[in-house]
Amino acid sequence: MTEHIIEFVARDRTGITTVVTANGVTDADTVIQAITAGHSGYAVAASGTRPAPVRSLMALGTPYLFANWDGSKRNNLHDLAFTAPIRTMPPAPPAGVRLRMAIVASLASLFGRSHHRA
Repeated sequence: MTEHIIEFVARDRTGITTVVTANGVTDADTVIQAITAGHSGYAVAASGTRPAPVRSLMALGTPYLFANWDGSKRNNLHDLAFTAPIRTMPPAPPAGVRLRMAIVASLASLFGRSHHRA
């Protein structure tokens, strides 16, 4: 049986969707099928601990990936999830400036020309 060490996971609101190992990227359904069939084993090597096996468990009739290296009841596999950078929006102009910009844009469209100050 081939043993794969999971380095990162991708997740969405439904759970783990993809795993990343040294061998590449694999979707969670394929990993679940490989674990269930006994073709491949997956583990997580958390820092300072021995590799924790990744198991396929059932919840509400749907299989999901589960790993636990700290003895708690929560799924530690979620700790390996990649977090996308948060984009911040630039601050909006003050209300008075927005009103002036809207008036100038309305007048420009009404008279068919743009208003530019030098």
